[in-house]
Amino acid sequence: MNKNWKRWIALGLTISCLGSAAVMAEGVQTKSYIVHADSYQLPYKGNEKAFNHHINPGYGSALALKDIKADGTIEFYAITDRGPNGDIPTYVKNGKKVSGKFFPTPDFAPSIGVITVRPGQHRADVTESIPLKVQGKAITGKPVPKGMTGSTKEIALNFKMKDLGTDVNGLDTEGLAVDKDGNFWISDEYGPFIVKADKNGNIVEKFAPGAGLPSILASRVPNRGSEGLTIDERGHIFALIQSPLNVDGKTAKTSKYTRIVELDPVTKETKMYAYPVDTGYKNTGAAKLGDITSIGHCQFLMIEQGKQHGVMQNLVYKVDLNGATPVANNGDLEYGRLDGKLVPAKKELVLDLRANGWNIEKAEGLALLPDRRTIAVVNDNDFGMDIAVQDAKAPSADVSDYTYDSDKKVMIYNKDKSVHKVKDKSVHKVKLSLKKNAPSEQESQIWFFTLPKAL
Repeated sequence: MNKNWKRWIALGLTISCLGSAAVMAEGVQTKSYIVHADSYQLPYKGNEKAFNHHINPGYGSALALKDIKADGTIEFYAITDRGPNGDIPTYVKNGKKVSGKFFPTPDFAPSIGVITVRPGQHRADVTESIPLKVQGKAITGKPVPKGMTGSTKEIALNFKMKDLGTDVNGLDTEGLAVDKDGNFWISDEYGPFIVKADKNGNIVEKFAPGAGLPSILASRVPNRGSEGLTIDERGHIFALIQSPLNVDGKTAKTSKYTRIVELDPVTKETKMYAYPVDTGYKNTGAAKLGDITSIGHCQFLMIEQGKQHGVMQNLVYKVDLNGATPVANNGDLEYGRLDGKLVPAKKELVLDLRANGWNIEKAEGLALLPDRRTIAVVNDNDFGMDIAVQDAKAPSADVSDYTYDSDKKVMIYNKDKSVHKVKDKSVHKVKLSLKKNAPSEQESQIWFFTLPKAL
């Protein structure tokens, strides 16, 4: 065991920055820290008092060990997703519904941060941030233009319902790992894409469905692309698809499997494997995989989460690809044509996060520390924000209660047909803005779960 890691254990397992004692369940020791990002708040021009002209960043979509210092300080690389965004009203353009999101900071560049945990000082802080760039120019997280690989056909809006446009280089970053040369490898939900970036965040290589990745991956459900990524001891890239593919628009809720993709960055060869999602969801499309991290010899840790039997679950599985059958670049897996004919990935439950104190919806970043006992997990805090609705005629309304007709430039309240009728629907004066999300979701947190035995 690394001597610095031994010192970190001695320091780190005796304190908790959330002010609670160690949680014990089934022999698991648990510690948690709020991740402070005071120097990296996002400037915000909106006038919502709760945000005081800045938004709390969210470096929690993935996690990778960077270093352990002699004094026990531990550093992780972490990554944001596409940036602050929130649900919009039903949006109608040319008589058709269009999906989309509010982007309160549309120029935000998805970024790699360094989370520094100083157990002796009771602190976890973001100490560096590296924005992603193409030819030196920062990209954004805005949607990819319609017709291009990776397009979700979403529209990006501000709170005046103005179209903010698209970005040909847009990424919704979710997975992160670092190779032996110090390059970052990142997966995203739009394409799904896998990109290689240098240590300064400059993207130098990009893989897409039909252009370096199997074309079947273009059947991902929008915003359910590649959620996690890791590199094994051979330098091979492994990326997982968050939920079952929607082949021909027919399999998103019925397929028993989602896919793990293996990419050899030298030969460019790819393989795919079947990961069996749990059976307790109302349909398999409700399964959402989080991060993945290699533990060697074709074995991995992986987060699977979602409501099972009506109860939210955040589970860490050990996944074994030894002996698993490679899956072809077609929809046979999703249609069930391979049932009984293939060997899927083997999975074994290692850790139930909620049984050990975790109370946050999204567990998205995952790393195994050098003792092979301690699992680090970070949450996606959604930048601490949600969408607020102010409507004097509907004080308890939600953003989903409205339709915006972009052709007539009118906001329509769907539930009240008694006043100001326009085509039998009610026109309301409504203000849409930011509000803070649930208290348990507002902050980025890093948790350490130490198992009774090494993996």
